[in-house]
Amino acid sequence: MIRRALTSVAAALALLAGATGAASADPAVPSWQPQGVEVRGRASTADAPRLKPGVLYRDTLAADEGGRNYALDLDAVHSAYLAVFALPRPGTEVAYGDGIELTLTSTDGTRCDSDYRTFSDDGAARPIGTWVKRTIGEDGPCQEAHAYVLEVTRKSQGTSDAAPWPLQIRFTNEPGLTDGATPGPALNPGTQTPVPASGTAHGTTGGADFAHAGVLGTGVWKDAVLPGQTRFYRVPVGWGQQAWVAADFANADVTKPGGFSGSGVRVEVYNPRWAFIGTDTASYSGEQTSVTATTGKVAYANRYESGDAVSAARFDGFYYVAVSVHPQVAGFVDGAVPVTLRVNVEGAAQPGPSYAGDPGEDLDLPGEPGSGNPLLRALGFAALGAGTVLLLSLAVWTVTARRGPAAASGR
Repeated sequence: MIRRALTSVAAALALLAGATGAASADPAVPSWQPQGVEVRGRASTADAPRLKPGVLYRDTLAADEGGRNYALDLDAVHSAYLAVFALPRPGTEVAYGDGIELTLTSTDGTRCDSDYRTFSDDGAARPIGTWVKRTIGEDGPCQEAHAYVLEVTRKSQGTSDAAPWPLQIRFTNEPGLTDGATPGPALNPGTQTPVPASGTAHGTTGGADFAHAGVLGTGVWKDAVLPGQTRFYRVPVGWGQQAWVAADFANADVTKPGGFSGSGVRVEVYNPRWAFIGTDTASYSGEQTSVTATTGKVAYANRYESGDAVSAARFDGFYYVAVSVHPQVAGFVDGAVPVTLRVNVEGAAQPGPSYAGDPGEDLDLPGEPGSGNPLLRALGFAALGAGTVLLLSLAVWTVTARRGPAAASGR
């Protein structure tokens, strides 16, 4: 398999270069177009459609619909993760507190988990998402095999656009550890930001969604982001490693002196199962500014800790960075804002835990290997830092990740 993959490196690299995501109706601002199996959540739990793990789903949710419910069956062995993203079109009117709330409930009425995300700024329509989870091995409810319900609720103020938001839904499972295996210690991410990476900047192109995210390793990378646009990038992070990203937004072509956006630039970080980890924002007036973000230090036992920055850093694999420029910036800047991404992946990759099964989730998306991909282990996460080794490794992953039919991605 490795030999066949290596002979296709050139084709894979071409795929990585071209896979930048589908454009929206406004080609000037490419946006995330939901993929996968179309599903229709129901207001009543009695009629809720059943979701299956390892499948991408898409739906819509209007402001006046209340909650949508989806059914799922969970066993007593696998941890379960349900990530949902709201994808309002660029230019959609949204308010600071608009967003989505997720609730995972057993059909006996026990609440397992809940979370919510908001846009956290007026007019900042962009992809926002979070997850709910059922973690096996935790002290708490919902450990047993049972029928469960995911509810997705939309919050919108009366002044916001009531048109439906597209939804992207991802349901994945994770096996437990083998008998007698120990999870190892949790790892504190620390508070000291490293010196940002320096050196020659390499061109990259962020994607419109996770599936087409641009691939980054340790080093310096440059791109440009339009007002109202979000670009996605992915960074491979192994067990025991931590990624830091500094996003430097350069001065731009100012057309209206005195222009200002309070949350003009933003960076967000998500884990391999698409859970939100954290965000940083800064005001922007067309002059140089910078924001930073981190993945946390990856360890299996982090799942038993509190706080998103630690708990969500529970898998090795691709961690995602979303970089956004507020639509307001178009009022005083001409064109895209140049951004330089300085990436540090700290520490040597450590051996992972002993899973009682394959922890990977291959959705047949371009370049998504799943954390259980054996080639990822063979090539070694420690080598994924920069230059030829990074590109070669990612090319091999891309070839093998696309080995099956693309039914799950709806293409």
